Amino acid sequence: MFDDLDIGYIVFLLEQQNSWQEIGFFLLVELLLWLLLSIFLIQFLPSKYKKYKWEIFIFFVVINIGLLFIGIFLTLIMILFGFSWATSRVSRPSYETIYFEEQVAKFPMVHSKFHEGVLTMESDHRDDISSDEKIKSLKILYDSYAQGNIGKIQHFLADSSDETRLYAFALISTFEKKLNSQIKELQEKISYSHSDENKERYNFELAVVYWQFIFHGVAGEQLTGFYTQKIENILKDIKENASAFILLGKIQIFNHEYDRAESYFNQAMELGVAQESISTFLAEIKYGQKKYNEISQYILPEEFDIDLRLKPLISVWRGS
Repeated sequence: MFDDLDIGYIVFLLEQQNSWQEIGFFLLVELLLWLLLSIFLIQFLPSKYKKYKWEIFIFFVVINIGLLFIGIFLTLIMILFGFSWATSRVSRPSYETIYFEEQVAKFPMVHSKFHEGVLTMESDHRDDISSDEKIKSLKILYDSYAQGNIGKIQHFLADSSDETRLYAFALISTFEKKLNSQIKELQEKISYSHSDENKERYNFELAVVYWQFIFHGVAGEQLTGFYTQKIENILKDIKENASAFILLGKIQIFNHEYDRAESYFNQAMELGVAQESISTFLAEIKYGQKKYNEISQYILPEEFDIDLRLKPLISVWRGS
């Protein structure tokens, strides 16, 4: 009980705010105590220091009072430093290391469906463009993998710049070698395969590679018919692969054989392909057949708006 009262009283005293008069009184008492202590201490000096007792007395007083004020001064410095350190920690921003490659990997990848932004140079002022600009543009065109891109690059085989001609030839040669290598590899797989299912899959992949010759413009007008016939011969025995009929339909659209294209797409839908997934092709077929009244049933705004070839068509139907 007594201990609790003492502790409570001490806490009460510590919580009280001292006035400047009380602080001054404390310092005065402290000074008097050190004066008395210094007088007391010099009484015990050895005899050889007796003649210096006044100087020693001054030293005692100065050093003890000085230590008091030095302690107060150091305490103030420590308080100011503590405040500064604490506030700087609060206001100082924290930094994190961000690994760009890992962040990019989390982003959804967006690809242009029809590569409408591919740069092609078919201007009468082609010779005014520098070789460096032509080469950069050809590289963009090659990497775009868009319809007819290799055919456009072939136009530069007759360019006035040696560098441009050589670069165009190198791009075309590289593309053709890649396709021919894929054809050779698939033909070997077909010849060594003993499974009808695998053979059908390899034949379809082979037809897709041959289609690249037409789609990218590698094959000229004279060879387009040859490759079309070759693809049809490869796919003629495939009856249950809807993708094969879609590919045949695309080829017939390319060749402006719209009736045959429609027949192939109908067969693909019979095998379960949703009409919405091929609506752009069906609309293009109706447009090619000049059956304009039937086009509206195939128009899907969300699909047509991203196809710059067909966007004008939906604009007409909207009346805009």
